Amino acid sequence: MDDVELIQRLTAFHREGATKTPPPWLRDAVMRIPAERAQPEARLRSTLTWKGSSVLSAAKLAAAAVVVALLGSFLLVGILTTPQGDEMAPAAVTASPSPMTADELLSGMVTEEVEPGVFRVVNDGYRELAISVIGPGYSVEVGSDGSVWLSREVGGLGLIRLGDESALDIPDDPTELVSPIRIAPDGAVWVIAGFPDERMGIFSLGGQVWTERATTTELLEELVIGPDGTVWVTRMNEGKYCPLITEGGECAGGFLVRLEEDGSLTSIEGWADVHDGDAYPYPLAVSPDGDVWLIGVGRPGDPEAEALLRFDGTEWEAFPLPEGFLNHPPDSALDFGPDGMLWVHAGGFASVEPDLARFDDPGWTLFTVPGGTRTTVPGRDFLVVGDDGGFWLPGKSSGGGCDGVAHYDGTTWTDHLAGRCIVDLAIAPDGSVWLYGEAGTEGHLYVITPEAVSATG
Repeated sequence: MDDVELIQRLTAFHREGATKTPPPWLRDAVMRIPAERAQPEARLRSTLTWKGSSVLSAAKLAAAAVVVALLGSFLLVGILTTPQGDEMAPAAVTASPSPMTADELLSGMVTEEVEPGVFRVVNDGYRELAISVIGPGYSVEVGSDGSVWLSREVGGLGLIRLGDESALDIPDDPTELVSPIRIAPDGAVWVIAGFPDERMGIFSLGGQVWTERATTTELLEELVIGPDGTVWVTRMNEGKYCPLITEGGECAGGFLVRLEEDGSLTSIEGWADVHDGDAYPYPLAVSPDGDVWLIGVGRPGDPEAEALLRFDGTEWEAFPLPEGFLNHPPDSALDFGPDGMLWVHAGGFASVEPDLARFDDPGWTLFTVPGGTRTTVPGRDFLVVGDDGGFWLPGKSSGGGCDGVAHYDGTTWTDHLAGRCIVDLAIAPDGSVWLYGEAGTEGHLYVITPEAVSATG
């Protein structure tokens, strides 16, 4: 909304005595003003300054003044009052803020409804969201607070937080994002970035500040974060690996690596004691209890996956895969359901039946997806299991292509976004589904509303 409308709404709300539940637009206005106690005038002026240029106007100051008044009336009672001397501060009853919903997030954005309940985000209020397609590092992720994060190239390699004007460029001008976006339990955002000098860095973003957590000349591939905040990555041994679609050549395999607090990288190589073959560097998954899983393959010339490898923090264990189930590990995906069960999707060019497997320790249960096998283009498979136990997989492919996304509720498949190549997907706390997809030479951000998910599920 513009400044005039904001003033009108704030004034009307204030006249009513601020007795009703704050509407979403007011929450958005309040979020523009941090709740620090000191120097409110300086804080207000800083909040209304964009990219170093003052954009203060009489309208903005008036709107902000009403917001401050409202804050004092019901939102920050007791927070802005500092106890004096030995005065004991009364215990404040506070509730954790509810995660932002898709409706709240989209309220100030330009969207296009591409099918019932499915929208393309055209402009998030600060930028157009037609994104150049440059590589596999492009991804979307949603935080526990409902914030939506998207990798981007324009103006510098970095991230977009949807609905935030800040330029979150990764420092030192990296040339590529290597890993998908990951969000830690503390809300920090993590990525792996590659640089022209063949260096790779592991970065975290807290607030608006990037921190380089580790740097290496090794070839890093994947990054996951455990429930305790432990960061795990995979690397290629000496930067070499054997492409599994060809025979011959030197194949050094991958290694699991743990990021230590001091920035060092510790290789966890004991898998060779339980698996006679190589470990593939992706996909990589971490379970709700913190175990790390990756795929064990055969030796050079034997591309078939043979086992899943699990590291529990101390020991490795190998679990043989069903014979012939997973013949192309780079195009597979792993995810855990709400019950902690591990699922594996076998993607790739070729149709595979069965194409889903659930790990029932120590064995497997195989499934053939109703409605036809879903495959995907190499390196762009995904499997996301929602809190309701429903699956999200790449849409049906034809001739090696990709075609939208498909949701399976255990009985029925529902396809969305036909004709688009969906390469990443994340589910928000409110049940909305956010997707990054490509069409031609542009990438776009889409959202499927909770109502649309329920209607199809």
